[in-house]
Amino acid sequence: MFKFSKIFIIIISLSFFISCTKENKDNLLLDAEGGNAENIDNNSSNEIEVSENTAQPIEMEEVELTVEEKLASELIDVGDRVFFDYDESTISTESAETLNKQYQFLSRNPEISITINGHCDERGTREYNLALGERRASSVKNYLVSLGIETNRITVISYGKEKPTVEGHNDWAWAQNRTAITYINN
Repeated sequence: MFKFSKIFIIIISLSFFISCTKENKDNLLLDAEGGNAENIDNNSSNEIEVSENTAQPIEMEEVELTVEEKLASELIDVGDRVFFDYDESTISTESAETLNKQYQFLSRNPEISITINGHCDERGTREYNLALGERRASSVKNYLVSLGIETNRITVISYGKEKPTVEGHNDWAWAQNRTAITYINN
C-alpha cells in the first residue's frame, strides 16, 4: 500500500509540473525588442520579416589615418625589430638589412625621433637580462648612428626579460623575445 501511495504522489506531482510548464511556454514568446509579447493578435502571421543586415567592406581610402599612424605603419612595413642570437648583442647580416631600411625611413622623416626597446628571453637573472637588453638596444642605436642618424633622435630602453613579446617556455618563444624593437616617439 505504501508503494502505491508513493507512485500516486509522484504521478500527481509530475502532471502538475507538466501542466505548469505548458502554461509558461506561452509567456516565453518575445517581441522584436526582446520583451514579452503580451498582446499578440492570434490572427496575425507568426512570420518575422528580416531585412538584410550585412557588413559592408570599407575601402582603405575611406579611412583617414593620422600622420603618426601612417608613419608607424610605414615603420612596421620597413621592419620595426631585429633579432639576436642567444646571449648576443651583435648585429647579424639579416638585422643589418632591416636596420638599413630603418635608416632610409628615418632619413626620409628627419622630424621624428625613435625609442629602441631591448628585450631578452626569460633565461638568466633579471639584472643580467636588463644589461643585455641595454646592449642590444645600444647596438641598434650605434648602427643607425654609424649610418648617419643623429644620436639625439634615438633613445634606448631595456626591458630585459620583464616584458616578453611572446609568451612561452620553448626555443621558438625565446628566439622571438631576443629582440630590439623600434618605436616612433609621439
